[in-house]
Amino acid sequence: MLDFNRLSADYQQALLRQVVPFWLKNSRDEQCGGYFDYLTTTGLVIEGDKCVTSQAQQTWAFAWLYNTLDGQPAWFAHAQHGASFLSQFAHDDKLVHYDQLDRRGRPLTQSTNTVAGSSLVMAYAQLHRATGNDEWALLARQMWTTLFQNWLNTHAEQAQAVGGLRQLRHLSEPALLLKALLDIQPLLDEETWKENVERILHTLLREFLDRRTDTLREHILSEGSFINTPEGRRLDVGLIFRTAGFLLDFCAESGNRKLAMQVTTWCIRLCDIAWNDLTQGLNQYADMKNQPSIFPDGTQKWAWVQLEAISALTKSYFQTRHPECPRWVKRIHDFTFQHFPDLKHTGWHLAIGQDNQPLLDAKAIAPIGCFSLIRCLAETAQTLTKCAQLQPVGRPTRVS
Repeated sequence: MLDFNRLSADYQQALLRQVVPFWLKNSRDEQCGGYFDYLTTTGLVIEGDKCVTSQAQQTWAFAWLYNTLDGQPAWFAHAQHGASFLSQFAHDDKLVHYDQLDRRGRPLTQSTNTVAGSSLVMAYAQLHRATGNDEWALLARQMWTTLFQNWLNTHAEQAQAVGGLRQLRHLSEPALLLKALLDIQPLLDEETWKENVERILHTLLREFLDRRTDTLREHILSEGSFINTPEGRRLDVGLIFRTAGFLLDFCAESGNRKLAMQVTTWCIRLCDIAWNDLTQGLNQYADMKNQPSIFPDGTQKWAWVQLEAISALTKSYFQTRHPECPRWVKRIHDFTFQHFPDLKHTGWHLAIGQDNQPLLDAKAIAPIGCFSLIRCLAETAQTLTKCAQLQPVGRPTRVS
C-alpha cells in the first residue's frame, strides 16, 4: 500500500534536512565566486576546476527552490552568488559560452554542445522569475536565441555531410533544450515558442526514439539513424528518465495525454530492463538488445538515477493513473532511502557498488552535483501531494 502523504513527507524531509543543508553549508566559493564542484563526504573541498554546467544547474536549483517553495532568503542568496559568477565568466560578450573554467573563472575549454548553454538559460530565467529584473530576462532570451540557432545549424550541417568521419548526437542536448525552453516560455512570444518546441519534440520523438522498441536512444548518427555498437545500443537509464520527466512537464502544460501515456510506457519498460534483480536498484546502463555490457560501471547504482526514475514515475501516475507506476515507485523508493542517505553526515551518497556500499568518498563531482537531487526530491514531494488528493480519504493506493 502506498500512503502518498507519508511518502511526500519523506521526500520533503530528505530535501530540507539532508540535501539542501549540505550544499548551502559547503559548496559556495566565497573567495573566487561560484561553487566548488568537488566535495568530500563530510563537505571538505577537493580542489578542482569549475564545470559551467554544474555551476549553472546549482544556481538554477536554488533559484527554482526559492520560486516554487517558501522563498527562503538563504536559497535566493545562494542562487545569486552563482549567477553573479556565471554572468561574469561563463560566456563572452557575444554570449559564446564555455564548458570549463578554472577556480577564478578564467576559461579553459570552449563549448562543444548545448548542455552548458541550456543550463545557463535555465539559471538566468529562474533569476528573472525570482528578482523581476529585466536584465536577467534579456540575458536568458539572447542566450536562448543564439544557442537554439547554433544547435539548428550544427544539426543541419551534420545531416548534409556526405561521407567523412562518423558523427554521433547525444540525448542530453535535446533533453536539456526542452527543459530550458519550458523555463523560458514566459519570456518568448507564442510563435517562437511553438516553432522551437515542435523542433525539439521532433528530434526527441522522431530521431532519438527507436520505434521498434519504443526506447529513447542515448546516441544516434547525425542523420538520426541507429548505430549497432555498444555505445549505440547503450541506454543511459538516468538520462532517459530525466528526459521522460521533462516531457511529462510539457504534457502537464499542454494537456497532451497521448504523449503522457507513451512516456509512461517507456518508463515502465525501462524499469523492467534496468532493475537489478540480484542487488536491487536501477543499473546505470542497460543494452537495448540485451547484449553483454562492456561498460564496467554499468551496474553501479547512482542516487540521481534512482531519483530521476521516481520523479518520472510519480508524474506518470498522476497524469495517466497507470497501475504499474505505484509498484515501481515503492520498489525504487525503498531501495533508495535504504542506501543513499548518509546516516552520519548531511547529504546523500553519490553512488553505491554491487555490495551496496558507497563507491566514492565524495558527495559532489563535476558534472554530477545537486541538480537531480534537489529537483527530483522537491518535484516528487509535490507530485505525491497531488496524488494524495486523488485517493479516497483513509484509503492508500494498493500496490500489486
